[in-house]
Amino acid sequence: MPPIVSLVGRPDHGKTTLLEKLIPELNHRGYRIGTIKHHVHEFAMDKPGKDTWRHKQAGAHSVVLSSPTGLGLIRDVSGDTPVEELVDRYFSDVDLVIAEGYKRLALPKIEVYRSKLADTPLQNRDETWIGMVTDLKQEGDLPHFGLDDISGIVDFLITTFLKSDKEQHVSLIVNGKTIPLNSFVQRFIVKSLTGMITSLKGCRDPKEISLTIRRSQK
Repeated sequence: MPPIVSLVGRPDHGKTTLLEKLIPELNHRGYRIGTIKHHVHEFAMDKPGKDTWRHKQAGAHSVVLSSPTGLGLIRDVSGDTPVEELVDRYFSDVDLVIAEGYKRLALPKIEVYRSKLADTPLQNRDETWIGMVTDLKQEGDLPHFGLDDISGIVDFLITTFLKSDKEQHVSLIVNGKTIPLNSFVQRFIVKSLTGMITSLKGCRDPKEISLTIRRSQK
């Protein structure tokens, strides 16, 4: 399951704006990003009058909109779905999930705070706070970043959540040609192979693994 970090803060302090800037910078550096917007109010996403809305109004429990360029699901639930379940079910092919909200869950949190909009940052901060994005000068031990320091925030996210993936380099050569692998595929291969190999006698702590498969031509 990819790592999860949550952007928290009061309404209108710029969480979505920050997220819009972080995603393309992370994409540019080779990472695939998933996002979750946590909404505490009644669900409303479909547009009244649209076909999928009519399906739902007619009583469908689940409605899927499928097209060549995207897939959408609207589904009745009896309670708030745990974020870990969402990530495990829908985000297996991304490197990092950035959520908006979930300030009461034990997720790593970066708070977005604008001093012109509130006198103080969020109260009752705990050990899950790992950083601040704000227009204030640094106070306390948390890493602080300016509201426009996108490069610095991305560097921090990579170092904190993604650096270990980059340190595990996987090369795939098929018929003499090197095949590029994104970080998700590299992580999947490392975890799968390491899990199997470390169960073998004499392979408890592999530093380098070489695997060659030759298929006979008939």
